[in-house]
Amino acid sequence: MMDADYRGIFVIANTPFDNEGALLWDDLENTFDWVIRAGGHGLVWPVMASEFSVISFRERVEGFRRAVAVSAGRVPVVAGVADTSQAGAVALAEAAAQAGADAVIAMPPWSTKLASQALVEAYYRAIAEAAGLPVMIQNVGPPLGSSLPGSFVVELCERIPLVQYLKEEKDPKGQALSEVLAPHSPEVKGVFSGSQCAYLLADHARGVAGSMPAAHMVDVDVQIWELLEAGDLEAARKVHKDKMVLESTVSSLRGGWLSSKEVLRRRGVISCAAIRNQGPLMLDEVDDAQLSYALDLVSQYFRV
Repeated sequence: MMDADYRGIFVIANTPFDNEGALLWDDLENTFDWVIRAGGHGLVWPVMASEFSVISFRERVEGFRRAVAVSAGRVPVVAGVADTSQAGAVALAEAAAQAGADAVIAMPPWSTKLASQALVEAYYRAIAEAAGLPVMIQNVGPPLGSSLPGSFVVELCERIPLVQYLKEEKDPKGQALSEVLAPHSPEVKGVFSGSQCAYLLADHARGVAGSMPAAHMVDVDVQIWELLEAGDLEAARKVHKDKMVLESTVSSLRGGWLSSKEVLRRRGVISCAAIRNQGPLMLDEVDDAQLSYALDLVSQYFRV
């Protein structure tokens, strides 16, 4: 799969934890399988929606192995290898390759930031050499991200052969995508958007290769993408409009967009919606009613 150009909805698997913060491995494997059964074109883990910054090195390596095993070649597996240092990211990239991942994705270190573009280039060059796989740059705004300029991202793809893709998430969202797409560099194989597909209609018009949302609405996100690819903008707008009622409701809950795990729980994918380092997700009666309404509205598009 590593020789194919990646396109479509590459889904970020959420990481299930119990109320005390223990990782629920069976639920994680079920989430990996759900992503694929629901129509995802690729499986990504762990990145921001996966709570990657609170997952240990050993857990991440074990998760790589399980993601590859569950996928069993059905879709590409993209392993998240970002770390607080180049050395940590290199170790994770090596582990991802050993586990059989198809590609890796990383943002620059998020705690102590790299102080120059030369250090950022060295970071991605080291990841590419360690993995020997296609590398996706994740470009996020502060506080976690480094907001790399679009022109610099293009240069990284042109200078480092295995650095081939971008997940662009910095503001302004749309124009940031176009900064990288406009030069039409053949070394940039694809640019993906994020934001739970909130701007997917415009993103597709700009020429993205796909989007990377969290896992709770895989089947719905895939339908929107398929309609856009088929040129049916009117139908895509209808599905997207209903879906965004759900997304705005989720983002209003305690825990924000990480509360998408409650949707996965209600859809029978995971057993607990707790957030690591925060504990159980607590909803009051109003939250529960709003989420139930939004789920009912969008349930007509469910495929699994």
